[in-house]
Amino acid sequence: MKRKQASTFFEEILNVPRPSGAEDQIAGYLVHFAQMHNLSYEVDDYSNVIIKKEGTHPYISEPVILQAHTDMVCTSEESYDFFKKGIPWTLKNGYYETNGKTSLGGDNGAGMAVILAILADPSLEHPPIEAVFTTQEETTMNGAKNLNYKHLKGKRLISLDGTEEEKIEVSCAGMASMTIRLPYQTVSSDKNTYQLSLSGLLGGHSGVDIDKNRGNAIKIMANMLKDLEDIEIVSIEGGSKENVIPSDGKCIFKTNYDFSGEYQFFKKMYQSEYETIHMDFRRVKSRQTALRNKESRNLIQFLYEIEDGVLRRNDVGFPITSSNLGVLHSDEKEIKIELSIRSSIVGYEDFYVSRVERVSKKYHLKFVLEDKKPFFTFQEESPLRQLLVDTYHQLFHKKITLEDVHAGLEGGIFANNIKPLDICVIGVNLFHIHSIYEQAEKASLERVFTWLTETLKKMP
Repeated sequence: MKRKQASTFFEEILNVPRPSGAEDQIAGYLVHFAQMHNLSYEVDDYSNVIIKKEGTHPYISEPVILQAHTDMVCTSEESYDFFKKGIPWTLKNGYYETNGKTSLGGDNGAGMAVILAILADPSLEHPPIEAVFTTQEETTMNGAKNLNYKHLKGKRLISLDGTEEEKIEVSCAGMASMTIRLPYQTVSSDKNTYQLSLSGLLGGHSGVDIDKNRGNAIKIMANMLKDLEDIEIVSIEGGSKENVIPSDGKCIFKTNYDFSGEYQFFKKMYQSEYETIHMDFRRVKSRQTALRNKESRNLIQFLYEIEDGVLRRNDVGFPITSSNLGVLHSDEKEIKIELSIRSSIVGYEDFYVSRVERVSKKYHLKFVLEDKKPFFTFQEESPLRQLLVDTYHQLFHKKITLEDVHAGLEGGIFANNIKPLDICVIGVNLFHIHSIYEQAEKASLERVFTWLTETLKKMP
């Protein structure tokens, strides 16, 4: 029987809805896969799926864990039902993309596809495999947190959650997630009503892309409105996910001040810095009510004062601590802010979390530390890492780069639950992840499959 390519599995995965927190359909796809290939499997209450494949002769060693997460970041500039629809993908010049309609979900659909191609191929030589597919990685990481690790025997883990083929991620940052709320009651107002909107920024992953100066739409709005003393906010929105750099934002507000001069100044300034940004300011139909001026000012001043972007770098300029002002949402009762701090140094993370709490209190906002996700550190001795490096060089005559990654990875949770654990993170070439410009390289899917199969074959 002809081997089913990793890219074919990727195309199948793209057709399955899998928003973070709603992974039942992709779990069903994995269960059907296991049944079709006569592989043992188990599913838990969080829709995590573990599929096990026996080692081929003469392998009698401990299993190796292959891991990927099933959920994806769902981003689109127009309304799209990610809960019922797959991804509208196309293949152009060897790259999967969506023509700017939605995010692609290559993170981590590509990793899943490589693992499935390995599980499906009966001709491969390998030790026992424990394939673990976790859920909610892009939000709470509840899948990895609640996985029953007693069901795993492996002490070697290869995660397929990387985004660059010629790199092995050997450490990751932790992440603290915070929610800041402003409960409010509206008051009547006869001031003029205006709308300020931003769109077109590149967005991207709040860890991987945080040092690329892509602009944060929420932060830009705050910078523009910070000196408007008589502002009364009607509604304010920005961003889509905590771990995505906001590419758009909109604020409807009331004022009697002529803001058009300042707007033209800011428009020229930001368009010179961000080539793709779109900005619009106009008077709109009058609204009868708005937040009081004091509450409006407190909110804008908080958004302006709180740090965003890279906060600390190491000696070679790599980010070790950063902040992402990720989501700003208003409804009839409150305004909600979702903000995260990433760091590979606990002391820095604690310092900046405390600072967010202090600034929240300063402006009479309600602060809640929602969650902390652990990190894993570089291991001086790693037989698994050396085998991956040597195998890639032998196959493709290229050297692998070892990289610390400024992102929260499930490896940190696995490393906390399986000790000792030899862990490496590899991946397929992905570009502009978590954005509508996301791409995945088809040829890279097959190269990573080959790299991983040859590595498994050489494992003791």
